Amino acid sequence: MNGPRDLQVYVRNSSHQIIGQVDDFTQVHLVLRYNAVSNWTLDISATSRNASLLSPGSNPNGGLVFKLYGTTLLSGPVHTFAYADNEDGTAKLTLAGPDDTQYLANALVYPDPAHAINSQTASYYSVSASTAYTETLMKNLVNLNLGPGAITERRKSGLTVETSANRGKTGHSFKYRFETVLDALAEIARGAPIGSPPGYLGFRVRQKDASAGIEFQVFATSDRRTTATFSKGRDNLISTAYQAQAPTTTYAILGAGRETVDGSDNAAVVAKALFGYSRVDTQPVFPGYRVEGFVDVGEIDPAAPDAQAQLDEKGQDALYTGATSISVDMRPLDTPQLTFGKDFFLGDQVQVVVPYTPAVQEQVREVDLTFNASDGLTTEITVGTEATVSYKSPGSTKRLNTIADMVKKLTTRK
Repeated sequence: MNGPRDLQVYVRNSSHQIIGQVDDFTQVHLVLRYNAVSNWTLDISATSRNASLLSPGSNPNGGLVFKLYGTTLLSGPVHTFAYADNEDGTAKLTLAGPDDTQYLANALVYPDPAHAINSQTASYYSVSASTAYTETLMKNLVNLNLGPGAITERRKSGLTVETSANRGKTGHSFKYRFETVLDALAEIARGAPIGSPPGYLGFRVRQKDASAGIEFQVFATSDRRTTATFSKGRDNLISTAYQAQAPTTTYAILGAGRETVDGSDNAAVVAKALFGYSRVDTQPVFPGYRVEGFVDVGEIDPAAPDAQAQLDEKGQDALYTGATSISVDMRPLDTPQLTFGKDFFLGDQVQVVVPYTPAVQEQVREVDLTFNASDGLTTEITVGTEATVSYKSPGSTKRLNTIADMVKKLTTRK
């Protein structure tokens, strides 16, 4: 059994410099999510010699870095600091927070990132039939909206962007306007599937290993279906819970067109052409089930050379995320041949053998790790399809519509 000390916990200050190590925690709970915000919680005795390192009063805007087997799993700021004492005279501190990927959810994609919100010169942040690779486009998006290339007021202190390794594909065409950077990145990544069944580029923000600071990183997932197979017969699976849910969209209708404003605050003439997209569901669970969904793509010039490419990306994304949801929640038993963090990782494709259905061969979407002195390391893993998780940041659609309307009014008045 792996013990809690296989996990190393370090404390950083507001400049993302490591200032100490916490080696006497009582419990750590980590929830790692693929291409989404992860979370962490740490419990420690209030009388710990490390308590002063963790107190917001002595380390304002500090954070924690979690390493497993010497490799950084996640890092993030302290968003919750709580104290509680008990009748027996003991007391504990509980700290919690998101991982550094939260900063991607905190920032919006400006149509024109080079200017402040009241000086926008474009309707959309757009890429047209780009010759750049998927990874490069993702890193450009982060750099311009919250990285070193962002305007000063939007720049996240201490954040750098890793050099692109040119992974993914070329030929992307897309437009964004006030979506969260996190949502835009997830959609761009899904637009470049790799392999069959497809995997996708992963992304994260986490503490640098060699120096102070945090870094936006893109990583390639791996197809480990032949080496990472879980089953009761292999004695590496303690329990499973399998679920299949009907698709929410199998036929996507896209509305796209050009908007013209006649000069008043609220008058607009909108002409939209409709395009239909269908996709054969690769999961033979609900054959022939038709569910129609509508996607408002926004402004697309029908005469633009990449108009069809823009529609293709939006249509396929709606169908990917609306497809049949297949998920397996499992508790694996670590073996010398197969252990999370050594032999397979977040985002990798694995195989899980369950009753009543063919073996599930999908990506690792979520990993739930609990470390404590009594049970050692407990691992729970969710493996599933694109539709297993919710992709939109909470409130992003409402915020998108509200800000877009405000900017349209500001533009009209000029």
